[in-house]
Amino acid sequence: MVHQERFNPPATPDEIGLSWQPLQVNAPDGIPLVGWLIPHPAPKGILILLHGFGTSKADLLDTACVFHARGSYHLVLMDFRAHGASGGETISFGKKEVDDLKTLLVFLAGRPDLADLPVGFYGISMGGAIAILAAARCPQVKAVVTDSAYADLSHAIARAQRLTYHILRWPLGQMVLWGVELRLGCRLKELSPAGAIGAIAPRPILIIHGGRDISIAPGQAAKLFKLAGQAKEFWLVPEAEHVGAFYLERERYAKRVLSFFDRHLS
Repeated sequence: MVHQERFNPPATPDEIGLSWQPLQVNAPDGIPLVGWLIPHPAPKGILILLHGFGTSKADLLDTACVFHARGSYHLVLMDFRAHGASGGETISFGKKEVDDLKTLLVFLAGRPDLADLPVGFYGISMGGAIAILAAARCPQVKAVVTDSAYADLSHAIARAQRLTYHILRWPLGQMVLWGVELRLGCRLKELSPAGAIGAIAPRPILIIHGGRDISIAPGQAAKLFKLAGQAKEFWLVPEAEHVGAFYLERERYAKRVLSFFDRHLS
């Protein structure tokens, strides 16, 4: 669970006709974090797009293409540590990734061409969960959109073990959870968005989830929505599977997400 095989395809924004700039920042522990800045000629703000578990920034190229065409935002796509082209060997589900995002925010604020622009987070699956954890501790993030995020990390890992390896929660699945806690040096409850989402308020959050998501059940999204403070929105897409809402209805999805950021990144 903490050492995934790298998914790092050679794709770049060039392949979807977008100009881009390479980004690299060093995490607080020195690990290089690699990403792309896709600039917009008339930006209203900056959207930081956060990928899911075991994937990379390239997984968000389709989404970036639509957001760039329909919206007016600089887009930043970064590989989490131990993912894609970034350094590191251990996935920590937010324990270190939150500080990595803090470092990225400081870096972006230090560039004269980006310094005065409001920032929003958009994250899918684990990226959505980490977006919640980071936004709770980063007041400069003005709005958050998550898609298919989990509320309880223990539940998400146990579910992944069952679907992938057919391991039941008791006893072997629980041993995996204890092993992850031992490796990370903290309780998984500390890395569960359910405990952090309330701290985002009064900044707004939009929670998106698929009604046919078997990887992270829709009940996890409902739990996040219940625990979130105002302002909050919940969009359940009945026919969508895990992170599938965008691909099911791209135009409606882009309109919903971008109008949310248009209203709140001002």
